[in-house]
Amino acid sequence: MKKLSCKWIAVLACVALFAGCGATNAISNARASFDRAKAAGAETKAPADYYMAEAYLDKADHEAKEGDNSQARHFADQSGKYSSQALQKAGGGAK
Repeated sequence: MKKLSCKWIAVLACVALFAGCGATNAISNARASFDRAKAAGAETKAPADYYMAEAYLDKADHEAKEGDNSQARHFADQSGKYSSQALQKAGGGAK
């Protein structure tokens, strides 16, 4: 019985680890998208979308630090959405 318990603990630990990685990947992708929008001048060309993307990214970081990976992924997805809109409105980086 004890071996079975250890196996379940290992399985649950792996599931928790992979859930955390999903949030980390989502935040990393959102940060990259935000950086592209920033480089394209979205802060001045599409300020509303730019600042929404920044706020959602900050919230995603906060939730990840608090351990709420589901909310972190949600906020990272929202940040990515606003970053994409900001990048598009900024001309996609074309000067």
